[in-house]
Amino acid sequence: MDKKKYFILMPPMLIIGLYLFYFLPANKRPYVFLVPIVFWLIYYTWLFIERIQKKKL
Repeated sequence: MDKKKYFILMPPMLIIGLYLFYFLPANKRPYVFLVPIVFWLIYYTWLFIERIQKKKL
């Protein structure tokens, strides 16, 4: 796990998740669960792209 990338992505995702939790109506609140999914998707995509770039060099 790359802690630097993790901590770069965590604060914005946490803020977005809290914002959605408090401001979405109750029937739309399950959309909050998309935030961690998007977080991990971005994180692992970032690591994958970085690995590919290292192999090319």
